[in-house]
Amino acid sequence: KMADIASLTVGFLGAGNFTRALVTGWLSAGILPASQVWSSAPTDRSVVAVKKLGVNTTTNNKECVEISNVVVLAVKPHILPMALEDIRSVITTDHLVVSVVSGVTLSTLEEGLPDGTRVIRVATAGTTCSVREAATVFSVGKCATHADSALVQTLLSAVGSCEECKESLISAATALTAPGHMLLAVEAMADGGVLCSLPRHLAQRLAAQTMIGIGKLILEANKNPGLVKDQTCSPGGVTIAMIAALEKAGFRGVLIESIAEAFEQTLHLDKMS
Repeated sequence: KMADIASLTVGFLGAGNFTRALVTGWLSAGILPASQVWSSAPTDRSVVAVKKLGVNTTTNNKECVEISNVVVLAVKPHILPMALEDIRSVITTDHLVVSVVSGVTLSTLEEGLPDGTRVIRVATAGTTCSVREAATVFSVGKCATHADSALVQTLLSAVGSCEECKESLISAATALTAPGHMLLAVEAMADGGVLCSLPRHLAQRLAAQTMIGIGKLILEANKNPGLVKDQTCSPGGVTIAMIAALEKAGFRGVLIESIAEAFEQTLHLDKMS
């Protein structure tokens, strides 16, 4: 049976950008009130930003764990071993531990926690959780239940798309959804608009909205992007002229290579964990 959201308490180890973005998304979605969220960080100064959201805060990781049903590991990779050592004595089989720490495998997490701990590994571009447009995948550990999967699906679907996958696919998903290529694309599109005399603020909004619109069309209509391209290109038109210039510059290859490079980096992080 899936845990009742109304009786859920989520505790974040970490009070950084991811915690703020996810809590902001939850509050916007109305799925979980701030009163049911805790966040721990080493100093009072570290929790100032999440405290402004109404979240309960503490500088004691154990306190955060003991009061929570779901524990979200949202610390930097190099901090994680110390965090796991700190909370190990208070983690029980009643806890669901969810990790968003990049490059840390389920086996590493399970080895650092008591036997029988229910663990789920999540990969997401956390910044977009705040606007409820995150692209998220997750994999379940050997002790996690179907109810645990359903709970994570519910919590993360509230802030975007969320799909379960094999852990062997997490690194590839992390590479694909890292927002670097999209950020540079929007910035470059806006620069192109400015070059063609558009005011900067208008060029940026048009560029970002164009990306949103095409993304929604592909997702909601379940259309192949190549088919959309063919339907959009009229003979001798603007779009086909743009595509010709992009192909000449090797745009497609650069994008593929950027994701391949990001994939190699995620594999490197996995090995380090």
